[in-house]
Amino acid sequence: MKLLRIRGIDILISPAVIIMAAVAVYFGYFSKVLILTAVVLLHEAAHSFTAGFLGYRLEEINLFPLGGEIRIGGMFELDPGQEILIALAGPVMNVFMAFFALWLKPHSFVNASAVDFFIAVNVVAALFNLLPALPMDGGRILRALLSYRWGTARATRIVWLLGKCCAGLLALLALYRGLKNPLYITMLAAAVFLFFAGAGERNKAASLMINQVGHKKSLLRKRGLIKSKTLAVAYNASGKKVVKRLVPGYYHIVYVIGTEGQVLGRVGEQEILNGIMEHGYNVKMIDIVKMYNT
Repeated sequence: MKLLRIRGIDILISPAVIIMAAVAVYFGYFSKVLILTAVVLLHEAAHSFTAGFLGYRLEEINLFPLGGEIRIGGMFELDPGQEILIALAGPVMNVFMAFFALWLKPHSFVNASAVDFFIAVNVVAALFNLLPALPMDGGRILRALLSYRWGTARATRIVWLLGKCCAGLLALLALYRGLKNPLYITMLAAAVFLFFAGAGERNKAASLMINQVGHKKSLLRKRGLIKSKTLAVAYNASGKKVVKRLVPGYYHIVYVIGTEGQVLGRVGEQEILNGIMEHGYNVKMIDIVKMYNT
């Protein structure tokens, strides 16, 4: 549900958040609702400020029961380094605010119980967001780091599976401890969220991988040079298999090897992508070579 629009930024809020906040206020937890809201907004503000500093524009802030999410114009995921910085900004803000509140606590004008709650919420928010699961900040950071070695598609799958494991462990812990405590009910809800939330990122992995090829091509035109890697692949390897091994940050030159070990030709990333676009993911590398080496 759209709450308001500020300077071109849509502020959305889930109806469930409104209901939960109303119930909390009714039972006398108004101050805690304000603290939770402030922590979520500060976390998302850190993401948006970092994205803005890197040249991206914030388009949307979405608040839901387990936190918030921002939508940034432009595909910052194309550059793993920038994705790490943007993802890390939120948890860093939580840690900073927790230490700031801890420093502020001894002053008599601050309510000690409110400060303790503020610190606890920031610590929990930082730890939860750093879980190695997509689309959490920790999952994005880990995916970006792994993509330098194994490529975006494989890195996304690894983190997606880790997210499933995290969800399972959280669910087991919540059920083991019992659901009489609101904390463990929330933990179970978080487990359900994590189990299903990563599917969207996994589905986007293929398109992200393809867009990274175009991104590197534009960087090459802009900078005049870019680091490169070489790959040697069998003539009958599929384009899908090869493109999964492309890692961000490097432009790949692929040598296609025949049955006798001879070099049948070489192609670049864009040529492999063109072959896939024309003949499908299962196109053989020898066919791509013939397209450009005849």
